[in-house]
Amino acid sequence: MNVKDFLTIPMARGVDLDRPEAAVIHRSIIQNKKFLYRLYEDFYGAFAQEAASVSHLPGRLLELGSGGGFLKEKLPNIVTSEVCKIPLVDQVIDANNLPFGKEELRGIFMLNVLHHLPKPRSFFREATRCLVRGGRVVLIEPFNSWFGKWVYTRFHHEPFDDQMSEWESLDGGRMSTSNQALPWIIFWRDKHVFEKEFPELKILKRTPHTALGYLLSGGMTWRSLVPGLAYPLASQVDRILSKWNRFFPMFQTIVLEKQ
Repeated sequence: MNVKDFLTIPMARGVDLDRPEAAVIHRSIIQNKKFLYRLYEDFYGAFAQEAASVSHLPGRLLELGSGGGFLKEKLPNIVTSEVCKIPLVDQVIDANNLPFGKEELRGIFMLNVLHHLPKPRSFFREATRCLVRGGRVVLIEPFNSWFGKWVYTRFHHEPFDDQMSEWESLDGGRMSTSNQALPWIIFWRDKHVFEKEFPELKILKRTPHTALGYLLSGGMTWRSLVPGLAYPLASQVDRILSKWNRFFPMFQTIVLEKQ
C-alpha cells in the first residue's frame, strides 16, 4: 500500500462526487473527523455572525450547495438546498434560477460553492434580484496565496487555474464543474469587472484566512493528520499565518451587500 492509499479514508475511495450519495458520505466524514468538524464549526460561525448582521431585515436565509454540511444546526430557519435531490437538504435549487420573488431573501450563504458554478454571472444577477436592500451574499472559498496555490495544484482533485480568462466554464456536473481559483479571479484579479457589471452588489469584505487547518484536517478525502484536540493550537497558528495573506491563507471570506 502506498502513502496515498494509506492516507485516503476508506469510505471516500471510488466515490462519484457528482452523485447525490456523495453528500451523505461527506456528512458522515465531517461528523466523524473531529478536527474537520471544528473547522466547519468556525466557518459556520462566520456565517452565523453575518446572518445576525441582517437579522433586522425582512426575508429568508438561503444556503446554496449545502451538501453534507450542517449549517442548519447553527441557523435553524435557513433554507438548505442542493442542485439535485438528496435526503439532507430542504429543496432542490439551481443557483442560476432561484425560486424566490424579488427582494424575498435577506441572506445567501455558500461554502465552497461559487467555484463550482459554470455561470457565476447568472447567479450574481439572481442574487441581486432576490436580495432585499442591505441583504448579503456570504461566500467562503479557496484563496490564491502562494501556499494555497501550491497545495491546491498538487494535493487536491479539483482544478486550480488562475490564468483562466473567462469566468464561465462548461457544466460537467454537481462537483466536477470546478475551478478553485475562480473566486480569486472574480474578486481580486477582475474586481473592477465585477464592480462594473454588478454595481448593486458592494464588496464589503475580502478576508483571507485558514492557512493550515484544512490541510491538517485531511479534508473530505484524507485521514486527519492531527487529532481533534490540536484544533485550538492550529487555529492560533492559522490566525498568525493569515496575516501574510499573499503567502499562506488557503481560504477567503467574501461578503457582498445589495445597495
